[in-house]
Amino acid sequence: MRTVGSVLVVFVCTLIVFGCRPEQRGVTPTAPLPPPPVQPQVSTEQQTLLEDILEYTLEEILEYTKDTGSTLEQLAEEARRREQLEQAASGVDAIDDDLRVAQALVAAIAEAAADEAAAAAATALERLRPTLTVLRSELPAAAIAQHLERALAAISSLAGQEAANAASSSLLAAMDTAMQAPAPLVPEVVEAVEGAKSKVDDNELAEAKEQILEILDKLQGDEAVKLLDSALAGMQGAAQALDREAWPVLVAELDQLEAMLSQLQEKVGETAAEAAEAEEPEQVEETEEATAEEPTESGARAEEEAPAERGPAARTPGRAGRGR
Repeated sequence: MRTVGSVLVVFVCTLIVFGCRPEQRGVTPTAPLPPPPVQPQVSTEQQTLLEDILEYTLEEILEYTKDTGSTLEQLAEEARRREQLEQAASGVDAIDDDLRVAQALVAAIAEAAADEAAAAAATALERLRPTLTVLRSELPAAAIAQHLERALAAISSLAGQEAANAASSSLLAAMDTAMQAPAPLVPEVVEAVEGAKSKVDDNELAEAKEQILEILDKLQGDEAVKLLDSALAGMQGAAQALDREAWPVLVAELDQLEAMLSQLQEKVGETAAEAAEAEEPEQVEETEEATAEEPTESGARAEEEAPAERGPAARTPGRAGRGR
């Protein structure tokens, strides 16, 4: 029995020793998991820029950088260039640009008419037609009117809440157009549009329809729109004169067309000048605030040198900082 007990004691001790020390019984411990790969750090600004402009998710952007070797900075710069290319002129700039295009085409037609070159004149006239059409649509009054027409169509063709929702969206777009357009070119209809939208939101569609029709009637009297409508009519008269090869009539139509475009250009120029004047006071105020808040370099130097001019003791080398 004593021998059996001794054997049991030795066996238990062996289990304890080798059980607590796995390395001594030939079992290899499990290797620790490798750390996850470090992803490139992306700032919030970069992420927003790339996701909004390139319309990719962050994961797709990171995959793209891995495949092409491009850096996020390079992608951001490419996104900025693409945004500049895709960003069309708007407001006064767009109208001014297209006015110059129209005037150049009218000059080309006049040159062809002087040479009695019917084919060249007809080609330039066909290019003038879409230019004037686009130019008219860029005028704030015309853009507002188009939104109002969409609201009317929704009220007439849709039913119930669907009609109210669609009309309300179109009226809101008309208000946004008025708010973003250059002030001198915006007709005084914003309050009336707001009133029509309130009627629509209250589901008073019949009353809203009457108000919208009144606003459209007022918009037809907008000076800039009337000039463009006259220019379009003049272009049609020029085309008819060209068909008959009535060169003197064609030249007269082109002269009137050029005069109308010049009047519109003057109006746009006044608008641009007023916008520039409106910005000048803000710039002056910012300059004055910056001048008041930031001391000039000469002023700062004068303040630093002022203590050195207060007395002979202060000007003596080695005296500064010593106790009396």
